[in-house]
Amino acid sequence: MAETRPERWYRPPAGGRIEYLTSADGARIRYGIWPAAASAASRGTALLLPGRTEFIEKYFEPIWELTDRGFHVATLDWRGQGLSSRPTDNPSKDHVTSFRPRLDDLGRLVDDVVLADCPGPLSLVAHSMGGHLALHYLHDHPGLVKQAVLLSPMIGIHLGRMPENLVRGIVGVACRAGLEEGYALGRTDYGRYQQSDLWRDMLTSDPDRFMVEHHMIAENPALALGGVTYGWLKAAFGSIDRLFVPGYAEEIRTPMLIAMAGRERVVDNRRIGRLAARLPNCELVEIAGARHELLKESDPLRRQLWAEVDRFLGIG
Repeated sequence: MAETRPERWYRPPAGGRIEYLTSADGARIRYGIWPAAASAASRGTALLLPGRTEFIEKYFEPIWELTDRGFHVATLDWRGQGLSSRPTDNPSKDHVTSFRPRLDDLGRLVDDVVLADCPGPLSLVAHSMGGHLALHYLHDHPGLVKQAVLLSPMIGIHLGRMPENLVRGIVGVACRAGLEEGYALGRTDYGRYQQSDLWRDMLTSDPDRFMVEHHMIAENPALALGGVTYGWLKAAFGSIDRLFVPGYAEEIRTPMLIAMAGRERVVDNRRIGRLAARLPNCELVEIAGARHELLKESDPLRRQLWAEVDRFLGIG
């Protein structure tokens, strides 16, 4: 494989394009397509699904790594983040009432762009909230995806010392009181806290990779996204519950690798383990010492991750 260099953090491979598609409800969804490296044997297309708050530019380094491995890459800014349409008057506020529109946007991207313009077979690589949405997409589209890699998927939310029943109760009361579009307790617009060492320590041990997205936001403030609303949490809890409905996970038969971070403090590793045990063709690995953003970790931890991914994908 070509050695990853810092300049790859800030620029994509040549030959790609970033465009927009229009959803059924008129939202503009930004997506990007990059061809596989000419020097690599073709392995089809990797559908790269970001996590919450993220945007295409943050994934330039993984896009390089996938194209080096022979994958075309297709990715997107989920509605409500990046440079896709945002639903509220405050663009820093992450608010949804359902994740279904995001799944519909993903379906349109796959149907209208990926299957039409990109080579098969289709693989999937997804992080955090993207991994959560990927599970629902794989359930609803059996047989479409050859293999899937989920990185720190949002199968549960890490709530620290707060009992989940208490948090769910607070969210329910807030939504019934008409505060659905209000920031959840402790959440704010994007600002200095998201650039702090406390925030970084939850996400990665690599301070330089951590700052890449903040440098990009400084150049284009429209990329910034702050905290979630009570409505977002209500939708997230409901969508997580659907994953655990008896028989639901068992219907997701796509061969799958789930990688957990050993020092996870954003999603719930216990829930990941419970669901992974019910997925018929799932392998679960842990990257000891890693934080939530596995693709943004230090080089030694990323080498461990990519060794597991390459083994799973059959890349020598």
